[in-house]
Amino acid sequence: MKKSILIIMVLTLLVISGCKPKKEVTVTPVGITAKDIYEQAKKFMKRSPEKARLLFKEVMQLYPSSVYARLGKIGIADSFFKERGSSSLVMAAAEYQDYVNLYPQSPDASYASYRVGVCYLRQTKKPGRDQSSTGIALKHFENMIKQFPGTKEAAEAKKHITKCRHNLASHTYKIGVANFRMKAFPGAITRFKEVMDKYPEFTAMDKNFYYAGRTYFIMDDYDLALSFFQRVMNNYPKSKLAKKAQKMARAAEKAKKTKKIKRIPPSGDKK
Repeated sequence: MKKSILIIMVLTLLVISGCKPKKEVTVTPVGITAKDIYEQAKKFMKRSPEKARLLFKEVMQLYPSSVYARLGKIGIADSFFKERGSSSLVMAAAEYQDYVNLYPQSPDASYASYRVGVCYLRQTKKPGRDQSSTGIALKHFENMIKQFPGTKEAAEAKKHITKCRHNLASHTYKIGVANFRMKAFPGAITRFKEVMDKYPEFTAMDKNFYYAGRTYFIMDDYDLALSFFQRVMNNYPKSKLAKKAQKMARAAEKAKKTKKIKRIPPSGDKK
């Protein structure tokens, strides 16, 4: 009980010193160990990450050679992560990465590295919007798995990689469809091909093939158009687009023979 009171007094002095940056306040925690302050900081994490952060910093300053100084470094990163705001996530990522750089052989290094990727993942946006954070998260998770193979964090990172790749594939596909609708057909084809080359596991590949076929059809390349419509029919027979692809395939066959077509048969698709 006495230790808890002393630690609260330490925290109060820390808050006061934070309000008056021009004056230095030296705290002499008589009877308080690094473990005491660290455990008290952990208790503050749920209700006040900022107060917890002050105590973690105090552990590092007062007991730099203690194992709790290293744990305090993780605690600081966790406190920023707990706040969840965009700026806090940036700070958390920096603290976690700094920990990995300082203690690469630590038992917590894989955890810290994993959390860096999660910080970027939490800043990702929906497909169709800027995906720079998704790309950074993906690259970090891939590197993290190489650096810490076989860890439980590496296993979790693989799951996040799947999510990142799906978001990037979906984003690229949506740009392709947007180009198609704007009649920027070469640009649309470039995007559809990018999805095929980079993300073969894309779960909406039937749509990607279908729009690639329609784009080539409009560009009068009926052979390629037909090949993509056939992929939809053969690889995704249960897809909602299978019948539409079949209709377009017949039109492509007819166009190949006549080398002329008056109009594109209505597909009825809205997406």
